[in-house]
Amino acid sequence: MPALTFVYMRILFLAEGNPESSEGSFSGISKSLVDGLRSAGHTVATGDVDLHGTGRILAALPLFSPRRQRWSVRYHSHAWPARLRGRNAARHIEAHPETEVILQTGATFAPLGRGHRPYHLYCDSNIKMAERGAGTGFSWATQLTPGELSAVVERERQVYLGAAGIFTISEYLRQSFISDFGMNPAKVVTAGAGPNFASSFVPPERVPKPAGAPPTILFVGVQFERKGGDVLLRAFEKVRERLPGTRLLVVGPKEPVPEAPGLEWLGFLRKDDPGDRDRLLDAYREADLFCLPTRYEPFGIAYLEAMLFGLPCIGTNVWAVPEMVHDGVTGFLIPPDDAEALADRLLTLLQDRALAERFGRAGKALAAERFTWKAATERIANYMTGSLAR
Repeated sequence: MPALTFVYMRILFLAEGNPESSEGSFSGISKSLVDGLRSAGHTVATGDVDLHGTGRILAALPLFSPRRQRWSVRYHSHAWPARLRGRNAARHIEAHPETEVILQTGATFAPLGRGHRPYHLYCDSNIKMAERGAGTGFSWATQLTPGELSAVVERERQVYLGAAGIFTISEYLRQSFISDFGMNPAKVVTAGAGPNFASSFVPPERVPKPAGAPPTILFVGVQFERKGGDVLLRAFEKVRERLPGTRLLVVGPKEPVPEAPGLEWLGFLRKDDPGDRDRLLDAYREADLFCLPTRYEPFGIAYLEAMLFGLPCIGTNVWAVPEMVHDGVTGFLIPPDDAEALADRLLTLLQDRALAERFGRAGKALAAERFTWKAATERIANYMTGSLAR
């Protein structure tokens, strides 16, 4: 049998925001993908298709709403700004005639002027997923009228139909593309994701905590209520009744969270800031378990980061969370908004160190096997190579 020949591709990576920055695009996912593809030997040029300066103002003004969040959602989902992003994409495509294939994050634009070059999408959600999450009150779809939602569905559908392949962050999302948009299953690939740390980062081995160290719970999420932070606070109060010295570290929210005995708010910590990064790593090292009782979560990379550090995880049994948190194996799953069940699972893990360590080891092994950017970019590259050959 002849040996397989690896094909090095010349890829143009397009995104809203700077794909070369860990904070610039897609919550750091774009940079992780770019770094992973380059590490595999592919040549990757990048382009930011977002609107800046006067162009951004002119695109946003016709979509004005006195409700700031609705205005923002309309700007990111409406056909007019999408068309302008497509024109920006065309300029990047023209500037890189040597590229063979285009990879972009999301479907907020179509890559215009690409000629014969195929394009592929990497997606962490879609409009139908957002629409399904509207009942939680935290999906951006709640900001759009039924007519606007229908228009976004049709605009996204056209972007999906034109793509040579769609890479999804989860199997849950893959099934949405197949059932909600009627996409050919062979065209939709679960690529997965990994922790948003540098590819060279190796987490330190966990060391036994000194005797008398307080039990510590870690929460990481920018949107405190969407991620179930208020549910965790109610459960944490019950935990403190049984284990008075327990600490809760809260990372992510930019505004202070409600004060509570034992709670330490660390604010928003940037991974590209050395001081913030050290504080974040210290939080992972000090924690005994990770808890994110999210209400609406298309994926949840924070779980993967916690698993990377060998922490048992508690999450909700919705969306793609069960693909990472395996109930009774790498942690526990609870229903959303169930503070009683959450308190029970927190106490179980805090009081049974052997169980917590077993879950943590299983989670770290699962993350190393299935959830790395190296594995994700290999799946993406293998499919794109095939699309070039077709």
